[in-house]
Amino acid sequence: MVIIRCALVLFFPLAFLTEFFIGALKYGFHPLNLMGRVAVYFEKLFYFISDGIVSGIFFNIFTVLAITTVFAAISSAAIHISPAVFYALFVYILSSFLSAGGLRHESIKIYRLLKTGDIESARKNLSSLAGRDSVELGPSEISRAVIESVAENTGDGIGSVFFYSALGLIIGFFAGFLNKPHQMQSAVISCCAFAVIYKTVNLLDSLVGYRNVKYEKFGKFSARIDDALNYIPFRITACFMFLSVFILDLTENSGGDINHNYYHAGGAFKSWCKFRKNHPSPNGGQLESIMAGALNIKLGGINYYAGVKSERPVIGFQDYGRANEENIINAVRIMELASALICIFCALIFAALVFF
Repeated sequence: MVIIRCALVLFFPLAFLTEFFIGALKYGFHPLNLMGRVAVYFEKLFYFISDGIVSGIFFNIFTVLAITTVFAAISSAAIHISPAVFYALFVYILSSFLSAGGLRHESIKIYRLLKTGDIESARKNLSSLAGRDSVELGPSEISRAVIESVAENTGDGIGSVFFYSALGLIIGFFAGFLNKPHQMQSAVISCCAFAVIYKTVNLLDSLVGYRNVKYEKFGKFSARIDDALNYIPFRITACFMFLSVFILDLTENSGGDINHNYYHAGGAFKSWCKFRKNHPSPNGGQLESIMAGALNIKLGGINYYAGVKSERPVIGFQDYGRANEENIINAVRIMELASALICIFCALIFAALVFF
């Protein structure tokens, strides 16, 4: 039993490291791809019935229930095969919901293209990170798009996934007191169930949560429920992002010379205080404002989506510069450290539950 508990403490780090090193791999049976196919099928079905708010609500609820039921059936089958298969399956599922490795891979790919002057390829590869029109973007605007995506995805691709996984773990652990022999299994099942529910809601927002003619009504519920679920995790993630900027400010800057400082902890805090609400989303500005202040660059502004202009408030002080390709590397470093700190924190929570 002690060995099992020790192994389970590594549940979060194993999932994080698995995704970090192989997250760039793309394959058809990836859980998010399968979930996406289910979501697209139900979107077409319910949108055919009606494009109104009520139909959008039923689409969201029905899709979440359907996908969660499928994962519950898979976990039940895995338990009957063997405990090792059961725990390995859930490490795999949780790792597939994280995005630190994928973000790093795609961001650095675009960074290298910009460094070699291959702007056209950088524009094409931007679609893997951001949904905006990229055909006319220059190097600075491409860099801004990458940095904004890295900042926001640190929230919904890492912070929120870990938050709901940890919440499910805690609930499942205490619920397992009623069935002591299977307490660890109960905790892991609950952990992944919460992660599946959150990631499905997040997926549906990315599918229909747009303010356009097609989805203005149908996608409203999906967008609002995603905002609600991200509200607390994004603010917790902001704390870890602050901490990562502070650590990098202390350890990475060049000899105290402000002209060669790559990270600015004080700027991150000032920017967060002033600009965290300068975003269409109630959550996105929390992290983008920190990133802007940490790197002394301006984010936000004008974007185009399917040819439609979207003008967002600028995030960043007047004397901040425009983003460049080197800022992409700095943003990735902040994301990596913040993600690792969140992972360690969740592992410590599990260790506290298991051993104390």
